[in-house]
Amino acid sequence: MQAWQIGKIVERALLEDLPFEDLTSELLIEDELHGEAYFLAKENLVVCGIPVVEAVFRKIDEKVELFFQVKEGEEVLKGTKFGIARGKVKSLLKGERVALNFLQHLSGIATAVRRMQKKLSPYNIILLDTRKTIPGLKLLQKYAVRVGGGQNHRFSLSDGILIKDNHIKACGGLKKVLEKLNKVPHYIAVEIEVKNLNELSLVLKSEANISAVLLDNFSKEDIALALTMIKKSGKKILVEVSGGVKEESLDNFLIEGINFVSSGEITHSVKAVDISFKVKKVWKA
Repeated sequence: MQAWQIGKIVERALLEDLPFEDLTSELLIEDELHGEAYFLAKENLVVCGIPVVEAVFRKIDEKVELFFQVKEGEEVLKGTKFGIARGKVKSLLKGERVALNFLQHLSGIATAVRRMQKKLSPYNIILLDTRKTIPGLKLLQKYAVRVGGGQNHRFSLSDGILIKDNHIKACGGLKKVLEKLNKVPHYIAVEIEVKNLNELSLVLKSEANISAVLLDNFSKEDIALALTMIKKSGKKILVEVSGGVKEESLDNFLIEGINFVSSGEITHSVKAVDISFKVKKVWKA
């Protein structure tokens, strides 16, 4: 994630929240008033978004100073004051909400991913994100997944071949799709989604160059059968499981032999963590 990419996202966010001026601060706050504020964790969390917070305040006022007592990706306990901002009070107040929106959302993703990956790691399973992201925030959300300890799936449709149910329907069925895959060069990775064990059997019997299968909405019992079928086939195929993967349902996917579990929830509907930004003291410069 490059600084210029963060900058563009921050610019759009500030334009939404600060189209021309902070009317309240202009009315109440004297221009020469300086202050110090702190970031407070109001629950246990994984900190994620420090570079974005820095970009927010840098766009508003380059003279604002930020000091964080933690590193990106570090776990902090409820009640921890993990960062300080110093500068003009007007500047601190202008950046407060946008900075917190990014920090709470990205830390929410990293925190949820960290908890889930800790449960998956003993089974050698990697948590993947999906393309189910909030438009305009994909780059930051996928960054937060990595900070939390997960890995990224495709960033875009240009990043690889992933054949899903609508592709299969549009082509006239799985058999026709598999025939077309014979034209794919051996060096291009291909992943294909299957809905049941019969579809998996067709894939395993095919001569097509398949790198991975995506078991979509399989029951725990069928996942186990699918893993047995793949092992018996002798093919070196990675196994991804998706469909209903949430933190509370993760126990259903703790199965040896699965390589990846993918979840859209960790980006499109994750709960933000609770972080406060409190002005601690003010003075006239």
